[in-house]
Amino acid sequence: MRLLIFLTIAFTCLATFASKPTPVNPLVERLDSVLKISDDFAHAKQTRIDLLCKKKSSGMKDEERLWLNKMLYDEYYVYKADSAMNYVNDNIDIARRIGRKDIEQEWRINKTFLYAAQGLLSEAEKELASIDVASIDKDTRFSYYETAIYLYSHLSQYIGNPNGMSERYDSISDSLRHEAVKYISPSNPSYYSFRASMLTDPSDPEWAPVKHKLAESLKQSPLNNRISAINAYTLAKMCLKEGDEAGHTDNLIKSAIADIRMSNRDIASLEELSDIFYRQGDIDHGYGCISYCFKAALQYPNRVRVVNISSVIDRFQQAAEQRNADQEHKLSRSLLAVSILSIVLVLTLIATFIQFFKLKHSHRSLVDSETRLNEHMKELHETHKRLNDVNQELTEANEKLRRSNDKLVKSNSIKEEYVGYVFSICSNYLTKIEEFRKNIARKLKVGKIEDVKNLISSSQIEQDELNDFYHSFDTIFLHIYPNFVEDFNKLLRPEEQIVLKKDELLNTELRIYALIRLGINNSVKISDFLHISPQTVYNNRLRTRNKAIVSKDEFTARVRWLGKE
Repeated sequence: MRLLIFLTIAFTCLATFASKPTPVNPLVERLDSVLKISDDFAHAKQTRIDLLCKKKSSGMKDEERLWLNKMLYDEYYVYKADSAMNYVNDNIDIARRIGRKDIEQEWRINKTFLYAAQGLLSEAEKELASIDVASIDKDTRFSYYETAIYLYSHLSQYIGNPNGMSERYDSISDSLRHEAVKYISPSNPSYYSFRASMLTDPSDPEWAPVKHKLAESLKQSPLNNRISAINAYTLAKMCLKEGDEAGHTDNLIKSAIADIRMSNRDIASLEELSDIFYRQGDIDHGYGCISYCFKAALQYPNRVRVVNISSVIDRFQQAAEQRNADQEHKLSRSLLAVSILSIVLVLTLIATFIQFFKLKHSHRSLVDSETRLNEHMKELHETHKRLNDVNQELTEANEKLRRSNDKLVKSNSIKEEYVGYVFSICSNYLTKIEEFRKNIARKLKVGKIEDVKNLISSSQIEQDELNDFYHSFDTIFLHIYPNFVEDFNKLLRPEEQIVLKKDELLNTELRIYALIRLGINNSVKISDFLHISPQTVYNNRLRTRNKAIVSKDEFTARVRWLGKE
């Protein structure tokens, strides 16, 4: 049984190890993501083309039309050759019309490039032969030689080597390079890639500086233009000559990324990558690359490349079919192994269950005893817990009762003191009324009628009594609610808080809200109580509510709760 378990575990570990994924080159992942959104780049290019087409008008001058055609050609020449050719022919006609032979020759060079890019090599040779090199300037001469090199490189690639033709075209290309180098300066974006194309030996003193310049330009490049694609492709070729296969592959990927992002359909780097993936056994990536190349060649179109790529696609399809056959064979063997191990596993499980039931039977009585003991322990624990809860509830109830008694004692004390104040005020008023009556009686007896009139008509006594009343009210109220002024100010904005004068307990504004705190909310009753007009009460309440930090409706409710927290 142990042997069977060991075999099962060993097989599981082996399968886990065998299925461990192979690390993927981050550049390959980046290439995959760029390929997935290649249609978005093409859509963006078409949008730019549409905007340029909208600028065309019948009233444009020849110079303006030349420039607009050039901009459209720049968008089309590696994207859609047929459309680019229309603008080339139009500019050739314009150049003839305005008598600019130099411009005409420049656009004949572009026409040669388009013929070669489409695989129309015979037409390209004829067009190249018709160009008057003597009539073009230095910068354009480099474009002439560059296009000629491009043409003969394609002739060498596509025609093969019957009767040594490939070597002949390669020799012509080398001669053209040595002539073209006279017309290119370091300021030209293609300078270092062109210099690299002339180098064949890594031991050449110029090799390392040129390679360094190309590598530096790629570090600073967003990989979205033709110069970056050419520089990366050239650097890949240099790495290949050095025997650096990883560098060769990485730079081909960078070149392919730049080509895809600029929607270059005359793309060579991706075709070479497909061959690398094929040799590495990565059929899926290789097929994805060559399929994109085939689609691009059809859309460009390039007749020769379509034929060549078709044979490559056929090779990938055969490889995919062979891989599927191998996988089916491996799957069959795996299924057989899994079936055998499944039987082993079932036997192991049966033996394990037999042992399990034996152990279960022997330990059943012990489990029952432990279960009953656990139940008793659980009941004891629950009882202890309920007892603690009851004690806690009792403690909380006692605490609440104590606080209630304290509040009741305090409330009774305040009520007794408040009643004493009220009786004292009433007694004082009775005494003052009696003294006032006796004073009037004495004056009447002696005939001091005028003094009685003056005494009755004077408001000083009323004002004095009212001040005494306010002082008594303020004292009693603040004795009951000692923090009223401080709590009331917390309801007002900082700059609007009430500051009392020296020896002043409350002012009119605070007395109004003190009565509201006592439950007297009616403005008429407040005015009667304080012996002020209802309008004064209304104005004070309105002004105070406008100072509040809370809403007007909430303000009154908050005042009624002052001192209760």
